[in-house]
Amino acid sequence: MTRQFLLECLEESEERSHGNIGRRLATAPTTEAWGMMGKEWQGLIFNLLKYDAENNSASSGKGKKRVGRRGGRGDRMMMQQWDLEDIKSLLTGESDADYRLATLLMHKAMMGEDWDNNWNTILNQLRSQCESQGVHPVFHSLASTFQPVLGELGVYDSVEVEIDDDADWLESCRIDASDCELLTELLKPPLGIQLKATQLAPLKRLHDLMVRKGGVKPQWLSRHLDSRLLEERKGSIGLLAAILASGAQLEDVKSRFEQLAIEEGIIGDISAKQVLLISIKEGNNSVWDECISLKQGNSLNDACRAHAWARTPEGGPGLSLKKLEKGLDELNSWSEIRGIEMDASEIKWAIVESMANDGESESACEHFPSLNINNNQQLRIALSLLNSSCHESVVAKLEKVIANASNLDFSILLGHEAIPVNIRLSVSELLDVSGSADQDTEEMMLELYTSTGDIKALTGLLAAHPDSAQINPHLTLVSARLIGAENDNDLLTWARLARREAFLVLSDVELPSFLSPAAFALTSLLDGGIADLEQVSSLLDSEGLQSFKQCRRAMMEDGDGLVPQPLLLKMEESVSSSEMGKIERMLFNQLILNLKLNRADSLLQIAESDTHKEAEEIIEEVLTSAPPTYRLMRNVNAQVLEHGVASGALERWYKNNNAHSMEASIATGRYAEKGGNRLEAARSYQTAATRCDNFELRQKLNKEALISYAHAGNWPEAIELLESESGLKANITDRFKLYLQVNDEADRGNLEKARSTILANVAESTIIEKKNDEGETYEVEQITHSVEGLNLHLTYPSIHRLPEEPYRGRVLAAINRVQKGRKRRGADIEQVFQKALNRKEFTEIFSVANRAADEMGPEHGLLIYERAMNSSKFDVAGLKRLSEMQRTMYSRTENVIPVRQRIHLNNLALKPLVVVDTNLLVDALAERVLRELEIEREVPMHLDSRREFHKTLLYRSQQGRIEMFIPAATRNELRNIAAIPGRMRKICGDRLIDPKLWDEKITEKSLVALADGVITEYNSWNPETGANINELVQIRRPEFETFFVDLKKVYSDITDSKISRGHSQAKRQEIEGEALYPEAGDVDIMLFSAYLADESLEGFGSILVASRDSDFTVPARALQERFGFVTVDNAQALSRYTH
Repeated sequence: MTRQFLLECLEESEERSHGNIGRRLATAPTTEAWGMMGKEWQGLIFNLLKYDAENNSASSGKGKKRVGRRGGRGDRMMMQQWDLEDIKSLLTGESDADYRLATLLMHKAMMGEDWDNNWNTILNQLRSQCESQGVHPVFHSLASTFQPVLGELGVYDSVEVEIDDDADWLESCRIDASDCELLTELLKPPLGIQLKATQLAPLKRLHDLMVRKGGVKPQWLSRHLDSRLLEERKGSIGLLAAILASGAQLEDVKSRFEQLAIEEGIIGDISAKQVLLISIKEGNNSVWDECISLKQGNSLNDACRAHAWARTPEGGPGLSLKKLEKGLDELNSWSEIRGIEMDASEIKWAIVESMANDGESESACEHFPSLNINNNQQLRIALSLLNSSCHESVVAKLEKVIANASNLDFSILLGHEAIPVNIRLSVSELLDVSGSADQDTEEMMLELYTSTGDIKALTGLLAAHPDSAQINPHLTLVSARLIGAENDNDLLTWARLARREAFLVLSDVELPSFLSPAAFALTSLLDGGIADLEQVSSLLDSEGLQSFKQCRRAMMEDGDGLVPQPLLLKMEESVSSSEMGKIERMLFNQLILNLKLNRADSLLQIAESDTHKEAEEIIEEVLTSAPPTYRLMRNVNAQVLEHGVASGALERWYKNNNAHSMEASIATGRYAEKGGNRLEAARSYQTAATRCDNFELRQKLNKEALISYAHAGNWPEAIELLESESGLKANITDRFKLYLQVNDEADRGNLEKARSTILANVAESTIIEKKNDEGETYEVEQITHSVEGLNLHLTYPSIHRLPEEPYRGRVLAAINRVQKGRKRRGADIEQVFQKALNRKEFTEIFSVANRAADEMGPEHGLLIYERAMNSSKFDVAGLKRLSEMQRTMYSRTENVIPVRQRIHLNNLALKPLVVVDTNLLVDALAERVLRELEIEREVPMHLDSRREFHKTLLYRSQQGRIEMFIPAATRNELRNIAAIPGRMRKICGDRLIDPKLWDEKITEKSLVALADGVITEYNSWNPETGANINELVQIRRPEFETFFVDLKKVYSDITDSKISRGHSQAKRQEIEGEALYPEAGDVDIMLFSAYLADESLEGFGSILVASRDSDFTVPARALQERFGFVTVDNAQALSRYTH
């Protein structure tokens, strides 16, 4: 290690001296490595540095300087001295040959003529040894740095002996880091791992401080830990860093050990045990069995076991009484040894329960007096001891928990004869019920849970009976509205499904006497039903009532849907100050939170950067103001998926409550992406995809992972993901695949292969005829490369806002290769453009754009202006001038540029033409139906995961920012859906609808009329009509069929996914005997969209298909690349093409 310290000393002094040799000499003794070396090594490096400084000074002609009182540090150091090991011991010593040779050479250089030539014999012997055995790598560095003295050492082979970590020292790492004494012992030098001086020196100082101080607190330790050591997260050094971080109680301790736990051998084993200790301390009882199964005998295992015994689960997980008693003894002994007071109540309860079950109630009474009743299980155990000698103690504890109104199931006390009458009366008064029959008790508990707002218990009780939704529909709707998102998935699923059942019978069942009309009016309001607003108003004071009315006006059809924040604040203040029941207050708070979330949703539909930011702030406030309900969390999750919302509060909530869910990974990915950590975002999206059962969503998440990997520059993981997911091959363009592959090869150092990959992509093969010497004709294949294609590759990263290097460099290399020996064109254009851009010369940019237009096509000339405006090199006036130049060129060439080639001309701000698919019009039709039924008449809200993309389309059309076209296939399909009232009823089934009102107002005739109204409202543009239009559209049908067959695996997966959701395979189009492909209506939409994309339509910059159908969304990129139209499935996607 000393040799390594010498090298560190040299490197640090050189770095800090910035080339000043005198300062290098002064700096060396101040390095961490200096203090870690022995005196003889200090003497060697010091004299080498000093000799170098003296000779450098002499050769510069300055001569010796007198050092004054305030002379420089380098000058003062010239007067200092650290001696070399004396010559006699070097000549006869047993030290390594490389060290002895280097030190003798230093002596020889310093002694000059005083050197005894007889010593040369030893020098030669040492040289021979170095030649045969090699020298440590540090002497190569010394030879390079101090060439005049040690240059000869550079000719010997470099040999480094690998030093393994000390296995005994690693074993000593099996400690509970909170044990200060063991932690201090662990740091006692020498440490059994290989550390740099910059790490070892602070550890030595820390150990000395800990020895002097004795016991240290985590806060003290956290202040004295060296940050450089804490950067280590792998191997034995990472293990030491993690142990110290644990002792200091730093936040990332668990993640450190989890990362180390995947390593092999002792490091992984120790780290896994540390994770167990942290987990059991956190109360994670899933590791309880594993902790208890650890063998005693080391600090770490003993701590795991002790903390596990302190958290013994209810019932003592099947352990015998003897085992539990031994566990208590072990816990007490550990607590005494460590001087830590541990709560042994959980294991004592398990012992008491075991004794009571075995009929040993008297023995149980020895432990019972020291315990408190905190849950229903403990309540039942206490009741089992009523007939024992600790009867009075049991009664006293029951009185205490009843007086505190603990959230326990006191109903079991009512029929227990051993309980004093006064307690049973107190329980009866607390529950406000009488009688003890099962049905009565259940009614009693329903009322108790409702009145106290215990929604989890209320929902659990309802879910326990299969007919609860039909018997208690009002309570079912209340519980479904208020159940917390943190609850078990089974309970949440019941609430979601039971809600629909409750809708169907609600009008036939009376409101329970213990649920106020105001509470149910609020529930109806939140579920979109017709509510008794007088009941709602009765709960508010005058200011709150006025705010509520203004909120309603903002939410009505002629309002903007954005409830002002001051109104919401006034409502909050009114609710907090008004007298109302627990359940009413909870529902009113949900109404306010949903109004806030509704505002966020409206802002997200606008899809502007400032409104998106405001929406995220609102969502953050909603999630932090109260524990989120399941319904509220579903809405937030939909906003995260639909609009890319990032929320730190959401990410933290999932980490604490459901860390292994798909939604948790998506939330982490969004938040990481917002913070600029694209690698974490990519891995989170990929993890989310693996947890996703929905085929379409899985592909979308994988695509987002790929894009984030690209931004993070992590090409290997991007390629691995691309090759492992077949669906991705249709969901990204071939050019993006090429981009990833080229960057991956270049990043690996395979520059030639990266260039060849690009050239292969633009290779064109032609057959030409040649004649041999005899005049005979023969055919040969000639490979050429498209410079135009290469130039498209050159601009690809900048157009798509992707990292440009190393891809762009490889494209330029490919262009240079192609241009050798022939007239340069594309490369010249690029070079001239870059020069013009750097000089900000408008005339040169104008010239380059015109040249690109002439040589490669007008769209290339327009892209020159586009790239210039996106370069961030021009001020507002410059951008305006470039824009005018671009528009001038566009006005001259618009009629020859197909719409598909305009898609990247963002600065022209051309409108998109949106071809609308049926599924979005069905959403619009459902909205009209609900309006006809006066659903959400009181406070319209577009939440509960309802899809609002159709509203965004209409809003953008009314703004004049898009045009919409409804193809004939879409019109016909919408009318067919409208002609079946039962089908529309199912689509609207998530609303609180009166069945009688539906039958009265909704008929086939009225639905078809509503559908025609939707078509009229959503169609703002029509194509030119002509006799041969249909023929031109249909001419590409064979090409589409080939495209479908090429993606057979993708469409097979899509078909399987649709069938699993109840779609009929009979509707799928059959090609080559397999019914796997999009139905006829969807193919017609694709054909017409492809036709429009190839047309030079005036004023349009892109052809968009608005659809959520996986036949469009999964192969979206493949469709775009092949046929020129883009699929958009939400407001966020649409915003990329609107201006």
